[in-house]
Amino acid sequence: MRETMGHTADNKPSIANVAALAGVSTATVSRVLSGHRRKNDDISRRVRAAAEKLNYSANFAASTLRSDRSRTIGLILCGTSTGIDGSILDLLSRRLTEQGRYLLVISVRSDQEREAAIRSMAARQVEGIIIVPSLDDDPVGMPADLPSGLPIVQVGGRPLSYHTSWVGMDQAASMRLIIAHLAEQNAHSVAYLSRELNTSAATELFTTFSTLTNTLGMTPQPDWIQFGPCSMRRGHDAVMTILAEGNDRPDAIICGDDSLALGALMACDQLGFQVPDQVKVAAFVDSPACLISSPTLTAVKAPLKGIVQEALRLVDAKGQSILPSHVALPPALECRESTWSPRIGSSDMTSPGTFA
Repeated sequence: MRETMGHTADNKPSIANVAALAGVSTATVSRVLSGHRRKNDDISRRVRAAAEKLNYSANFAASTLRSDRSRTIGLILCGTSTGIDGSILDLLSRRLTEQGRYLLVISVRSDQEREAAIRSMAARQVEGIIIVPSLDDDPVGMPADLPSGLPIVQVGGRPLSYHTSWVGMDQAASMRLIIAHLAEQNAHSVAYLSRELNTSAATELFTTFSTLTNTLGMTPQPDWIQFGPCSMRRGHDAVMTILAEGNDRPDAIICGDDSLALGALMACDQLGFQVPDQVKVAAFVDSPACLISSPTLTAVKAPLKGIVQEALRLVDAKGQSILPSHVALPPALECRESTWSPRIGSSDMTSPGTFA
């Protein structure tokens, strides 16, 4: 497009106008607006302010064609959407926007759709692919005809391939945090409302639960351990049965997700059991619902910011290592009203807060 007096022929501001207003070179403007210049210093701020004042927007599509780089990362979300999916999407989108990069998102419901999405993204020459499996299902298989050098990072779930990197939360550590906290709060017997054991994460959580409760002498009765889908109805009905009149009752109940825990709280209230004085309730994984329940729910907080940061690092590290990475990040425990009560005779009335 022909330019006249620093403006394009259609009188739109040019990169030269932005450079002149900011007092920098056009190359600096290009690096700042494309995300290649990562520093958030006075120069970068002047460039962005000048571009905003002139209503200038760079043509990144043309830049991509010239550089043979798509500056695009693919994100594949598998199964039913969850709060974790939304958080990862938001964090990843914000991080890439700051870097002047793009995010291509595809939601799939089956292994076949996932493989098709991987092939489609590879054909669009994305610079890397991040796959987030469903919490309720472990994916299987990986297309064998992928371009060499295309970095693929899986977030959680059973690893799809030994040739791809994996990053996620340390599931065993999250169960250890909950059990240790409940023991500290004088819980001597614990019930567990688990997800179905159809994923590696659910299996690891149950294995860790069984080992720790046996080691600490908190072994639950057989009917206190139940497996099934995650819903408020199931949590309510299960706890109504566990706490039924005449039955021995646990001091604490660990729930596979926040919906089960909310149902458990409803059952405790209906039966007249005080939480946390008579029964303590904790959940996997933390969500906004845990903050607005009554009482507020103690829950495991996944290290989502760290997971997104590490996933992008692994995508950008392509070619630097011939071996894939497996990174399990430690969780934190948000201790709230559903498990915490002041110790008798203690003057410390402060909630324990977050434990890692």
